[in-house]
Amino acid sequence: MPRQVGTEASRNQRRRQAEGFYSKYLSGDSILDIGYRDANLNCVPVTENAIGIGLDYPGYDGLTLPFEANSQDSVFASHCLEHIEDYRSVLADWYRVLKISGYLIIAVPHRDLYERKPTLSSLFNADHKRFYTPASLLAEVEESLPVAGYRIRLLKDIDDGFDYAILPGQHPKGCYEIELVIQKIALPVYANYLRPNLMTIEWTRFSADLVGKGIQALKDGRAADAQEIVSFLRKLQLPPFAELCRSIKGATMRSNAKGMETIDEIKSFLTPILMAQTVDEDYYKKRYGIEQAHAHYVRYGYFEGRSPEGAHRSEW
Repeated sequence: MPRQVGTEASRNQRRRQAEGFYSKYLSGDSILDIGYRDANLNCVPVTENAIGIGLDYPGYDGLTLPFEANSQDSVFASHCLEHIEDYRSVLADWYRVLKISGYLIIAVPHRDLYERKPTLSSLFNADHKRFYTPASLLAEVEESLPVAGYRIRLLKDIDDGFDYAILPGQHPKGCYEIELVIQKIALPVYANYLRPNLMTIEWTRFSADLVGKGIQALKDGRAADAQEIVSFLRKLQLPPFAELCRSIKGATMRSNAKGMETIDEIKSFLTPILMAQTVDEDYYKKRYGIEQAHAHYVRYGYFEGRSPEGAHRSEW
């Protein structure tokens, strides 16, 4: 008889059993099932050996697990991560408690199967903090876990029994998950070489905060405050555009009712800043085959990820 696990986990239970998923990734003696209990208060953790972790678990504050580092064979979290605001701290802590070679198993609703809309809020669960695609889930993992400290063992779109005839706005039927399995490994000797510079990360976050405040100042009619931020940033080199956008909370590709910064708004705000940026025109022309180097960088190049500096002249 199948275990009476939570609603979301139960939908994938037979498939996982048939695929040998449990025996491969959840067969250890020390397993944590994060957020295992849902509306069915009688549900049990994912395996017999698993400890069910909820907000009522002794010593658990929703961020830091009350377990020693390197103590768990597996951490299982089904339809939990999308409810957590501070995903960086939580993912890092789930990783912390894993033994070397242990598995972190994450299942989240797939934006294109469950929500079938591009931006928040969720039509079906107001507590969802983010929508996920495989790419955005992996981006959060890369942002939160030690560089080179893990391997991706499984990444799947799960649409077993999914009814593609059901239109957006109606709750989907069938499975609609992204399933990710990460294996913790010992940090290789070259890990530090791959780790991004901390100052670069902090500068990106600081710049993103200023850009967000500048855009909001313009929306509020505080042109002088916005100009002060522009003047400050004109004196410095901006972080890469893609990194900046990822750090600007709520940045989206289109306008929305919540007033989140759009890509076009960010570009418009950055353009006068870029006009004061230094461009190695000789490098830019040779590297990209573009004559009007500075003008191109301001209008297109920065937003396309082109480097303004000749740091990689060996690529010519």
